[in-house]
Amino acid sequence: MTEEGTHGLWGDLCRPDSSPAETDFTIFGVPFDGLASARKGAAFAPERLRHWSRHATPFSENRTRLSALSVCDLGDIQIQNPATDFDLVRQRIASLPNMPIVLGGDHSITIPVLQGQRERYSNQRLGILWIDAHPDLCDFFDGSRLSHANTMRRALEFGVAPQDVCMVGLRSWEEQEIDLIENGGIHVYTAADVAERGMKNVAQDVSAVLSRCDAVHISLDIDCLDPSVAPGTGIPEFGGLSSRDVLTLIQSAQKLPLVGLDAVEIAPPLDPSEATVFAGLKIIMEYIAVVARQRAT
Repeated sequence: MTEEGTHGLWGDLCRPDSSPAETDFTIFGVPFDGLASARKGAAFAPERLRHWSRHATPFSENRTRLSALSVCDLGDIQIQNPATDFDLVRQRIASLPNMPIVLGGDHSITIPVLQGQRERYSNQRLGILWIDAHPDLCDFFDGSRLSHANTMRRALEFGVAPQDVCMVGLRSWEEQEIDLIENGGIHVYTAADVAERGMKNVAQDVSAVLSRCDAVHISLDIDCLDPSVAPGTGIPEFGGLSSRDVLTLIQSAQKLPLVGLDAVEIAPPLDPSEATVFAGLKIIMEYIAVVARQRAT
């Protein structure tokens, strides 16, 4: 497939001959969907996100200029055996000198991402902004402790404190998650809460919680969006967030100590229109814009 576009890779921000130490962001993909419990396809997302990033412009929607920032794209980490190969992701994250943006893959790939971030900020308070239809707090799911439904449970075991986790967009639950959701100290804002209160109000609450942290990682599962907006995902959940809701939440994070983003569960084969890919790309570029505004102040 052609690599031509109206711009360079990642909206002209990619510096092909640069290293992570010389750039603001390191982007890499983890094209793995072997631990998705329903429909596959997320393994194709890194390639499609890169392809369409050549049609992104180096401006945010509010005309924030991104050209002062730079990206090093290290390609993909291939996962054959998650029990061993996930450590490659952890090692990369833990050793980066700049900010990671990780392209999934199903949500299981975030397990080593959060483990690596916990190591990077081992002596600091790491907060998680979790934007998802599901809490992924299962201890054991679909025969695995590393599936895409186990991600946040593993993160808590890595030392992320429940009170430093904000989950936004939730609307689906497993029995083994209920006690942690109701009694575990995690801050939960369901999709229904957002519809009733408005995202600006929810985002204010999220910022108040996560501003107490020293570092904040955002994990974005594209199924946070209503499937009418983003149908190309493994387990679509009716009644989700709007595209404007998600952008408002991402943009509201400008005052937080951001340290990374992962975008997962984008499954291009399940959405021939590629609207889901474009949604993920928009969120990534707006995240970069948030960091640009932080560094300009």
